[in-house]
Amino acid sequence: MSAPPARLTRSYVVDQLARYWPSAGERIARLPVPDALNSRPECLPPPVSRVELPDWAADAGVERALCVPAPYIVDKEQPVWKRTDWFGVAFWFLNGCAEQAFERGSGPIHAYSHRLGGWDPYIWEKAWVNRIALFLRKWAARETGRDETELFGALPEPEILVTHDVDAIRKTPAIRLKQSAFQVFNSLRCATRMRLPRAARRLASAAQFLFSAADYWCFDELAEAEEALGLTSCFFVYGGDPRQRSPQQRLLDPGYDLGEPALKNKLCELAARGWQVGLHQSFNAWRDTELMSCEKSRLERTLGTPVTMCRQHWLRFSWVDTWRAQQNAGLELDATLGFNDRPGFRNGAALRFHPWNLESRQPRRIAAVPMVLMDSHLYDYAELSGPERDAELDRWVDEVRAVRGTATINWHQHTLAEDYGWRPGFDRVLAITAASGRR
Repeated sequence: MSAPPARLTRSYVVDQLARYWPSAGERIARLPVPDALNSRPECLPPPVSRVELPDWAADAGVERALCVPAPYIVDKEQPVWKRTDWFGVAFWFLNGCAEQAFERGSGPIHAYSHRLGGWDPYIWEKAWVNRIALFLRKWAARETGRDETELFGALPEPEILVTHDVDAIRKTPAIRLKQSAFQVFNSLRCATRMRLPRAARRLASAAQFLFSAADYWCFDELAEAEEALGLTSCFFVYGGDPRQRSPQQRLLDPGYDLGEPALKNKLCELAARGWQVGLHQSFNAWRDTELMSCEKSRLERTLGTPVTMCRQHWLRFSWVDTWRAQQNAGLELDATLGFNDRPGFRNGAALRFHPWNLESRQPRRIAAVPMVLMDSHLYDYAELSGPERDAELDRWVDEVRAVRGTATINWHQHTLAEDYGWRPGFDRVLAITAASGRR
């Protein structure tokens, strides 16, 4: 994906980062940032450089520097930070330009970072776009000789949005099979690394999960825990019709039916009490406007209210097709953008933004907010002790706080059941969220 002309790129980035300069974006737009004129084909894997910031802006970086795709540094006789096309860099990260180039050649990765073999994971470690905004604020204040807060106002408050993908309300054979198989896979992975005690524990967990009984109706437990801290969250709910599903769909899609009276009553009750309810599209709906529309309508009929938010099931996602299908289905905010197999800032941002539409050369109507972390990152994909898990959770949330950004955390509601044992992690998420001031 080639960036639009410099004028459009600059205007777009200033608009998308307006939370950092709500009434003074023109000051940012006038900064002497060079244009890299980067119309060449995207180099894959993307080469990245660390650009050291001047002393007066060092705290906007990580160890005094920002991560930059190398083609956006122009060849001039100036310090590197002055010859970096910061607007082009922000556009490149926000819109996943390198991933879009990969997708054009190899198809979508959906949400599996390991398919991007050879890519430097440092590009996903920090909210680089937000850090660029913090740097540009400092630079503009220095250029005008004014105090940064006086010029732009106080920095925005961070927003940690807690969300729940409702993948199950009871323990089905498909869930027994999928989760047990995943535990067996993890056991074999530990064994090949000669972590034999962990391998044995994983194998025992797989057997226990396969045969144990558990109650996955955890709505009340979740709501009570959140309400005690003055929080509400968003439940993403499957809207497909289980009576019209193929064997593949029965395995991969949630197994409940919105027509169940208990589920319908609970969702309506939660919505009336202030919780949000969004759409969790089916496995095959990631680029299908008609299917999304049907599922959205079914959920709206259940709730009796419009549904505007969504997250794709299994994080099935294409940079080109998914947002277009969601927008055409009448959705307004998507929370899919993240990885299944690792935490991180997939587009280098903790920001609510409108993706760029290359065809119309303007931002899409639909907005997106990234998913930085989910429960399985901490419990399924990583071999962590309790303290290590807490530290990992803190690491990602601390970055959102540091850059005063916006991001979602995904905690599946059924994982509060006893056979998962993930409640301590959820309690820590709520404590962190409450401390961040999200009400």
